[in-house]
Amino acid sequence: MALLVLVLYSTHSLAETISIHLKWYHKFQFAGYYAALEQGYFEEEGLDVRLIEGGPHKNHLHQLINNSSQYAVLGSESINSLALGSPVIIVTSIFQHAPEILMTRIEDNVQDIQELKGKRLMLADAALAGQIDAMLNKNGVPSNSYTKHPYDGDVNKLIDGTVFAIYGYISNEPYQLEALGQQVNILSPLDYGIDFYGDSLATTQSELNNHPDRVASIRRAVIRGWNYAIKYPDEIIEHILSLDTLNPKPFNFLHQQFEANKTIELIDAKKIPLGYTSPDRWAVMFDTFNEVTNGQAVFTRKAIYDEFYQDKSWIRNSIIGAILALLMIILLYVWNRTLKSKLDFAMQKLEKEAFEDTLTGMKNRSAMMLFFEDCRNRNRTNHYLAIIDIAKLQKINKSQGFKIADNLIKSVANIISNYSDKQSQCYSLYGGKFAFITSAHSQDEFKQNIDNLMKQISISNKNIKLHSGGIKLDFILDNSAIATRFEQALQHSKGLKSDKLVFFSNTIVEAIEARENLLNMVAAGIKNNEFIAYYQPKLCSQTGEIKGVEALIRWQHPQRGVLRPGDFLPIVETSKELMLQLENYLFSKIISEASLLIDHFNQCPGFRISINLSSYQFNRDFLVKELLGICQKHHVNTKYIEFELTESSMLEDLDCAIIISNQLQAAGFHVALDDFGTGYSSLAYLQNLPVNVVKLDYTFVKKIPHDIRSGYVVEHIILLAHRLGLSIVAEGVEQEEQLNYLKRLKVELIQGFYFYKPMPINDVITLSKKYDMNE
Repeated sequence: MALLVLVLYSTHSLAETISIHLKWYHKFQFAGYYAALEQGYFEEEGLDVRLIEGGPHKNHLHQLINNSSQYAVLGSESINSLALGSPVIIVTSIFQHAPEILMTRIEDNVQDIQELKGKRLMLADAALAGQIDAMLNKNGVPSNSYTKHPYDGDVNKLIDGTVFAIYGYISNEPYQLEALGQQVNILSPLDYGIDFYGDSLATTQSELNNHPDRVASIRRAVIRGWNYAIKYPDEIIEHILSLDTLNPKPFNFLHQQFEANKTIELIDAKKIPLGYTSPDRWAVMFDTFNEVTNGQAVFTRKAIYDEFYQDKSWIRNSIIGAILALLMIILLYVWNRTLKSKLDFAMQKLEKEAFEDTLTGMKNRSAMMLFFEDCRNRNRTNHYLAIIDIAKLQKINKSQGFKIADNLIKSVANIISNYSDKQSQCYSLYGGKFAFITSAHSQDEFKQNIDNLMKQISISNKNIKLHSGGIKLDFILDNSAIATRFEQALQHSKGLKSDKLVFFSNTIVEAIEARENLLNMVAAGIKNNEFIAYYQPKLCSQTGEIKGVEALIRWQHPQRGVLRPGDFLPIVETSKELMLQLENYLFSKIISEASLLIDHFNQCPGFRISINLSSYQFNRDFLVKELLGICQKHHVNTKYIEFELTESSMLEDLDCAIIISNQLQAAGFHVALDDFGTGYSSLAYLQNLPVNVVKLDYTFVKKIPHDIRSGYVVEHIILLAHRLGLSIVAEGVEQEEQLNYLKRLKVELIQGFYFYKPMPINDVITLSKKYDMNE
């Protein structure tokens, strides 16, 4: 009986059809699999293999994980799957180099990858093309330095200039573009120190455990198939063209030949043995993946198939045979029940690992995408989604540590989970972001629901700041478009600094486009020298002598004329890279003009030129060295230059601000605390801040002398500053009463429209050295 069962079991095993799920439509990218099938290599191994054509509506990874297919061809998404901890095993890596590249038009003459800064780039998600993000980030082009256009594969958007660069395969899009008459410049991660594996054959841990011989057989046949395809590419192409395909636009022969040549280069069989897989290289890929995604994925050596795996299943089979011979009927029943239990447990564990966030225990982004698919199938129309974001989480990580940040995320997750009901779904996405989905009769009802949730979170975590964006789920759109909409709503909420739910609308899209257009115009304006400095004099309150000037930015717009900072600077400040670029340009501009001002006011003791310095400059390691270099280039003594730092920006990172202020003073510069009293309203900070001057904000000045409460505050600030040995500058003086009041309080310097408005340098150097206070 035991022998009979073993024979029947073996016959069943031989008769079983094995599926390999391809990742896309039939093309030379999978030539080795077709060759192995056509040349009988699978059959020689005793295997009945079926190749399943992929496409945009087939998820080959999910088919593998849920055991619909025993094997699948995975590209860059394989590392994302392994990072999630799913039971995927890399059997063999066929493409030694990934095919993903960035392309720019040849006429754009891109010489340096950093020229992508400030441009619109069509990119796929990091889960599919993490090596592209890694290439950009590693070479000084972080994600906040360019605009990301969602990937839709439309190469015409590169041709017509909608995007500056486009993501694609080196074996595909260059041919498409050339056919349309467009030559391209290729930016390959391989040329910038990023070298990921491309297509790999993958299976599951369950398949390896239960059928180790079959895994080895599949691997041998596939490698033989690829060896044949590399030798006879045209033969395999003819076979591919004869296959029935779901592809509405299959490649022609020339296109297949182009792909074949590039594919053979990526396989690199002349230098590296076909199918070779290095665990060390996978570990490096994991490190790069973590850098790009800010993840903490851990590489597991067991995820890579060991071709020298020693099959000891004969021991297990012998024991099973002996047991079957003795207790055939009883143990067969028990074995079947045990197998089912293990399978159920494995499926539950797999689902938990693939669709659950390890930190919070909530369902993750992948689970949310499956929920979207379920809603599409059920034709649901009344669901709303809100994405809730913990503000400044990276700063908390940096200043207080990952443990504090993780505890905060878990606290918010518990509140959201407890708030949800049977009609609601909640998900932990990434980086302290959560999605809350529920049905509602109206947008107002949903908004009130989310505002109440955010209020509960704020009450439980008093110092937390939240932003949220919402959309009504329209499942006519694909998942990528839905994600784009709720991310845009969230970004708009951050821009408004709102603690209420902000809904997606066409107005938001228009605002984003207007912002991007303005940022592009500012970048062009810097190149065209359209930004200039205006100067507003500072006078001695007692004598009227001009003791300094404050440099203020103006934009000589080619169509709109001279624009004040309020017309453009708030939007520019949302882009750190562009703000730094504008400030550096203005520093050089002001210092280049400084000699004219110093020569004109050389008889005014203590004369200084004040320049505003944003908090974006604080984290630059060589800031003071660069400022000194600019002064030396234009032969300007640093004693004539004063930098104004706002109270709010200094107290945002007090330790860093103190370091910068001390370095500036050590270099001979003066430092002023600008807009004092508008930020944290704490005079106690003055004793810790190394500054020379306190600049009283105009919001206090405009209320005196009639507002008694403001008068008390002003007097207290002046008294404390004088006791600390600091000078006082009062800005916004517009009336004689204000002037007389401040003179009585012995304020050193006065600035405002009562005396002078900001003016170009040519007007400043015609001014008298002293203003007649008796006029």
